[in-house]
Amino acid sequence: MSIQKLTKMERKYRILQQEQNAILKRMQEEKRNAKKRLESERYNYIIQVVKRLKLPIDNPAIIIGALVEAKDVIENNNVTKIDEYIEKYSLFIKETEQIDIEDIEKNIENEISSSSLKTVAEDKEEYVKAEAVVEDKDEYVDTLEGA
Repeated sequence: MSIQKLTKMERKYRILQQEQNAILKRMQEEKRNAKKRLESERYNYIIQVVKRLKLPIDNPAIIIGALVEAKDVIENNNVTKIDEYIEKYSLFIKETEQIDIEDIEKNIENEISSSSLKTVAEDKEEYVKAEAVVEDKDEYVDTLEGA
């Protein structure tokens, strides 16, 4: 093996590494933007529900007090009360949005039980995708070098 061939292989490896880093950076940016859009849509949805329920927005003390109480329930993991909230939410959705309640219940359960696991899984999936891109390019480089 000549130094010229070795240098060429090292350069190709560095280029592939740079491409992988760029792909990962782009994917992370897309994920951040998607998360921001999702959060914005959730806030919009909550505002629409507040309007639909005709809650007294001119007197936020009641709404905020109820939210503080709900926060305590969640932080203390009061499963009975949480289940009650989910039941009320499911009934509200069923009555107002006329959609399949089973899908909503599955989504709620998934959000509650696996939100942190999902984030870890998504991060790993993005890494695996980026690795696959690099492996495909490695095979391509190997093919070129073998020719």
